Amino acid sequence: MEKILELLRRVFSLFILLSLLGGSLVFLLFVIALILGGDRGGFLAVFAAKTFMPYFIRLAALAMVVGLIVIYVSGKHLLSLSDE
Repeated sequence: MEKILELLRRVFSLFILLSLLGGSLVFLLFVIALILGGDRGGFLAVFAAKTFMPYFIRLAALAMVVGLIVIYVSGKHLLSLSDE
């Protein structure tokens, strides 16, 4: 059971890392679009929103699901207070 839990934690960490990096990429593209302005900036912003954002949002949602599974399988909630 511990090996499965460790695998799930690694998958969660990977998904969170990828979604954060993807969100950073989209943010940078939006900043570049603001700097460019005009039609080019608008095209870049729409391109980033329609091409990259949906995948990274789905990845973040999958990370959340895996994280919830880790919480329920381990029986521990890391943000709760306890007398350990």
